[in-house]
Amino acid sequence: MIKSKNVTRPQRHPDLMATGRAVLRAPPPGPSSLYRSIPWRVGIQLARVFPERLCGSLSRGLACVYGALARHRREVVVRNLMPPLNHERAAAARKAGALFRQFGQKLADLWRYEAGLPIGHLLGASSGWEHFAAAQARRRGVLLLTIHLGNWEFGGPWLTGRGVALQVLTLPEPGRGFTQMRRAARARWNIRTLVVGEDPFAFVEVIRRLEAGATVALLMDRPVASAAARVELFGQGFAASLAAAELARASGCALVPVYLPRVGRSYEARVLPPVDYDRSSLREREARQQLTQRIMSVFEPVIRERLDQWFHFVPLWD
Repeated sequence: MIKSKNVTRPQRHPDLMATGRAVLRAPPPGPSSLYRSIPWRVGIQLARVFPERLCGSLSRGLACVYGALARHRREVVVRNLMPPLNHERAAAARKAGALFRQFGQKLADLWRYEAGLPIGHLLGASSGWEHFAAAQARRRGVLLLTIHLGNWEFGGPWLTGRGVALQVLTLPEPGRGFTQMRRAARARWNIRTLVVGEDPFAFVEVIRRLEAGATVALLMDRPVASAAARVELFGQGFAASLAAAELARASGCALVPVYLPRVGRSYEARVLPPVDYDRSSLREREARQQLTQRIMSVFEPVIRERLDQWFHFVPLWD
């Protein structure tokens, strides 16, 4: 639903690290060079030209090949998966293989969506709609909180299909014209993109829209440095977005966690109960930090359950 792929974090990795008998360089801190507008256009064209199942097979295969050849990127994925797996490297390596396959399928489905092709059959069962309806009835705006799990972008068509106008917060995409291309793809589904970055004034308009009762979506698990709070996830230090707590303090909006995992051949929309908070207490940064921790604690069992769909290819942990 909301993108923040071009974010890097200060890391404490050594210049060299040993993996078995192989010696690897420090893992790449940023996104792959393939995450640019030209490869993305090629993927969208594949979705338009090839039958859906063939496109999925090709995408899964290419993702597995990439995972095998890009050893430094695979090392990042393995290390990201270790804390939820009790730091068992062998288990993380196996899960990493499954993650690359899942990511290939996710890309094929996402390209189909951005090509404007029918995706109704990819939107499966849903649960928890009553939580969203109750939050919307408050008329203070709804901030949908999600993570890079499953196919978060599909939350847009799922909501617009139910008559809800969605606005998504995103960081600028890497490369020339990529942000505009993805904005146009969402617009085909009547989804508005609000591009924010390091500029704190960009959130003024977001606050106004929430106060007017809008539904806005925000990713929690890969923030820019200026909007990050240090929390604990799976017993490790982790940078989560402080923006949810800041927007709650400023607007009084409802905070509703949601995620869309792939189950079988479709994506299920799962809406969780709102995260309650005392707005007056959020004047203190410590309270906003604690609220961010509570939000990420809600997602911890979700991530553990669908670990092979938690898509992160840059280092996550302290």
